[in-house]
Amino acid sequence: MNEFIEYLSAKAEEGRAEIASLTAADRRDDADFAKVRTNIYEVCRTVTEALTKKPGNAAAVKAQFARFSSVWTAALEKAREHDDVRAVAVEEIKLAALDDVTAHFKEATGE
Repeated sequence: MNEFIEYLSAKAEEGRAEIASLTAADRRDDADFAKVRTNIYEVCRTVTEALTKKPGNAAAVKAQFARFSSVWTAALEKAREHDDVRAVAVEEIKLAALDDVTAHFKEATGE
């Protein structure tokens, strides 16, 4: 699980560097979207660290990721219903980052 947590930390660090670069280039919207993506990696790292303090809690992490997916998918549908383009973009970014997280989680845990 340590490898997985290290992966999430590295992705969060990459995101912070991207945010700084985009902000310096006065690309505010892109920086905001990078912040959303970076936040997902940070949240997933925090959840993983908290839930894996006890051995065998990989199932709890997987369940939390599934809850995130469910909530964010519902938010995406609501944003689409209201033609809220920015909210659609944010929810799509969150779900794409979560897909990456869950793919690496599966590799790390073999699930």
